[in-house]
Order: sequence, then structure tokens, then C-alpha cells
Amino acid sequence: MEISTIVITVAALAAIAWLAFLVANSMRGRGKEEVAPNLAPGITDDTLESKRLDKTLASAVVLSGILALSLPIYFVGEQSRQDGFVEEFDQVALERGAHLFEEFQCGNCHGVDGGGGAAAYVEKRSGISVAWSAPAINTVFYRYTPEEVRYWLVYGRANSPMPAWGLDGGGPLNDQQIDELMEYLQSADFILPQDDALLLIQPSIDQALSRLETADTVMTDAIAAQGVLVESVQAAPALVGMAEALAGRAVAMLNDAGDGIDVDGDGLPDRIEQELTDIFAEAGDSLGDPALVVTLNPEAAQTGAGEDDLDLARRAVAALESVATGLRVTADNQEKLLSQALGGLAFLEQAQQEKKWEVDITAVADVTFGGDVETAGRALGLFNANCARCHTAGYSAGIPLTQSVGSGALGPALWNGRPKVQFLNAADMVTFITKGSENGVPYGVNGVGSGRMPGFGPGLSLEDLELIVQYLRGDTLTGD
Repeated sequence: MEISTIVITVAALAAIAWLAFLVANSMRGRGKEEVAPNLAPGITDDTLESKRLDKTLASAVVLSGILALSLPIYFVGEQSRQDGFVEEFDQVALERGAHLFEEFQCGNCHGVDGGGGAAAYVEKRSGISVAWSAPAINTVFYRYTPEEVRYWLVYGRANSPMPAWGLDGGGPLNDQQIDELMEYLQSADFILPQDDALLLIQPSIDQALSRLETADTVMTDAIAAQGVLVESVQAAPALVGMAEALAGRAVAMLNDAGDGIDVDGDGLPDRIEQELTDIFAEAGDSLGDPALVVTLNPEAAQTGAGEDDLDLARRAVAALESVATGLRVTADNQEKLLSQALGGLAFLEQAQQEKKWEVDITAVADVTFGGDVETAGRALGLFNANCARCHTAGYSAGIPLTQSVGSGALGPALWNGRPKVQFLNAADMVTFITKGSENGVPYGVNGVGSGRMPGFGPGLSLEDLELIVQYLRGDTLTGD
């Protein structure tokens, strides 16, 4: 039991005892009053100056002593109580932050565990819809300070899918909610232990190099997908009437099911289930979308495991309506959408010819690493895994949109010897990328920090940081 609880208990018992004493004294010797108290003679001095007064004074002294002792004892535990309040407040903030992370679907882009993911985005050079690479945020505090992370939360990141979340940036969260979200992001429940984060270095290098090795296949698939998009836009006017008719029939069939033989008791008469199945089959065949084909079994309440046929029918009808609506919008805006789709296709075909993402690792090794191809590959992998999303245009949009290494994006271009102009020696550059930039703090030659450049010291070894610097200060990043 805590000291504060004991003190409160003792004080409460003393107060009860004192109240009982007063009540008992007031009741002692009282008989039937024949005279109103305000008319009765006053108590004489002899009566007042008796044992009764002594007892009253003694009780007062005892109570004063209890209070004199209990108050200091109470305040002895004040610090622990305050610490408990802080701990409770932090726990509540942590729980609210976790709720905000889930409510505003941060995990949809950054991964449920914060390990990274992708977000839908329209790449601005090409107009192509892409899955934009969203960074891991369960390691973000190994790169940025809490103040810098808070800035990105409040104001978002322009020219990317990251929206502003704070009121000052035009988002929905007030300062307290941002604080609570920050509390969760920095908690042991969310943040990846540093030792585990360091284990991700080699897999990230391997993934970055594999991305280059599979680039031709990715480009071929991207061009094929864009070609399918062009064809779908061209076909929309011819399909929209059929799609709307099929959707209308399906809606009417579902709404006017009425009574009828329902063998499986799923709420859909057998005749309706069969007719809807025929409509879905026709839609899938006529519109070229196999996902629209749904089969309802009149003899089973659940054709698919875990979903009643009535719910399945409603979902399938809604999907057909959505397709019909999409075709109508596409048909009504065909000229604009076709121009965008063809422009995107031309962009991809040109990108496939130019292959700006390619890096001749052997040449890098010969020029910068004394012919050591393995070391040159590691240096390139480190750069692409950690630096390219800010210093190579289009990198986060994927191989088809990636420009030449070091072409610049959120961060400056690193072509044509700029690193050697900005930093007179390699040691100063290593120090800079180890610590990152600080807003308003100078770095290198004429550089002034903005806080956007993260510090990679906690996430990469000194040897790897030196490899990155050696690669950037070589003579292989020459631009277009």
C-alpha cells in the first residue's frame, strides 16, 4: 500500500472519530428541553472550566498533531504520485496515437508495422498511375530528429503522396493529436530496435541491385499494362451501353426478387440466383473482365466460404455498377483520357530505349574503386537504397520512371562533381551525411541546412558511409 493511501486512511479515521466524539458529547445528559435553547441561561464559567473543556482541548491537540504529521507524510509521496500521473498520461497518449495511426490508415502506405509500403500516385512527368514507394517509418527516428518528423507530419511532403496531417498544413489533426501520434511512432511498441534495423542493410542493398537486374522485364510489363489501358479507353464508348444495361438488369433482379422457391433459404429465390449468375457470366464475357463472373448456387446458402449468397450477390451487383459507371466516365472524357494514356505509353517506350536507370558497375569500379566490382556494387546499392529517393528523380515511382542516378528530386542533383564543390574534402562530407542537416546551420561551402537531409549515422556503419561518399565524389555521375 502506498504512503499516500495510508495517510488518507488515517486522516479519514481521525475525522470520523472526532465527529463521533462531538456527537456523543452533544447528546450526553440531554433531556427533554422545556426552554428554547436561545432562551436558556448561558453556561457558567464553572461548567466551562471543567473536564469537558479539558477533553475538548485535548481532542483538538490530538487532531492538530495528526494533521501536523499527516500533511508532511502525504507530501513525501507527492513526487511518486506526479510520476504516476505522467506515466498514466503517456500511456493514454500512446493508446490514442495507436488509434490515430489506425484510424487515418497510415499503415496503408507505410505498412501495418511501419516497415514501408506503397501509395497510389500519378507521376507528374508521364501522367502514369504508379505505386509510389513509401519509406519505412519504424526506423525514421534513426534518420530524423523528432522535430523534423513532426514537421513532415504537419506539412506533408509536396510532390509525393504524403499529405499534410496537421491543422497548420491544412490537415485534420490538431496539435495534441499530432503529439499523440508522435508518442506512438516513438514507442517501443512501434519503433524497430536499432540492432534489428542494422540487419536490414544488406537486404536493402540486395533489393536495390536486384531492381536494376530485373529492370528490362519490369519495363516490358509496364509498357504492356499501359497498352491495355489505351485499349480500354478506346473501347469504352462501345461497351458503356452494354455495361449499363447489364447493371440495370442485375439491380432490378436483386430489388424485385420477391417470393419464390428458395431451397437453400438464403433470401434469394432459386430463379433469381440463376438469372443473376447468367448476367454476371455475360458481363464477364462481353466486357472482358473475368472478375465480374460470380456463380450463385441455389442449393447452398454460401456458394463461397464465409459469405452468404445474398451478400455475395449484392457485392457482385455493386461491382458491375461500378464498372458501368467507370465506362461512362471514360466514354464521356475519352479524348482527354486517351491523350494521357497515349502520352504515358510514349513516355515508357522512350524510357525503355534510353534506360536512364542503368549503371555500368564495371566502369564505376574501374574509375572509382580501383577495379573492385564487388565494392562498387555495394556502394551503388547503398546509394540507391538510402539516398536515391531524394537524389534521383522518379526513383520512388519505380524503374519505368527513374531518371539518371543523382539527377535530383527533393534533394539536389549530385552530377558533375557537385559533391566535391560543396565539400572540399571527403571527411567533411562523411560528417555531413552522418549527422544530416540542421535548419539554418551552415555546412560545407556556402551550404545552409534546412533539416530535410537525414542523418545516416545511426543506421549505417562508417565504412558504408565512406563508400557512399567515395562513389559520389567519383567521376561517373555526369548526368545526361
